[in-house]
Amino acid sequence: MVNETTIIIRNRDDKDKSIKDAIFAFSGGRKSLLIKGEGQEISTAVEVAEILKNRMYPRIEISNVSLGSRPYFNRRQHGNYRKDNKKKIDRISKIEITLQTKSMT
Repeated sequence: MVNETTIIIRNRDDKDKSIKDAIFAFSGGRKSLLIKGEGQEISTAVEVAEILKNRMYPRIEISNVSLGSRPYFNRRQHGNYRKDNKKKIDRISKIEITLQTKSMT
């Protein structure tokens, strides 16, 4: 999407910084914002989106939510094999939330 900024939530401590970054992005004229979170930080990404939508900017709406997963490899694992020698790939969940300004029509 044109005019989009991406905020990636890496840990719970990023919440306040992410909200500030989003405020600066919308204040600077951005029309949309993409918030990404993985694993335990999915709830933090949702919380940031809801705070921006409900408390900070009443003209903001959630335009898209995308759920998915990706392969997760532990640094101790070699390749994609588990200790029990079964070829299983661990997965980590992820969310992508797109916020955009409401159209005035």
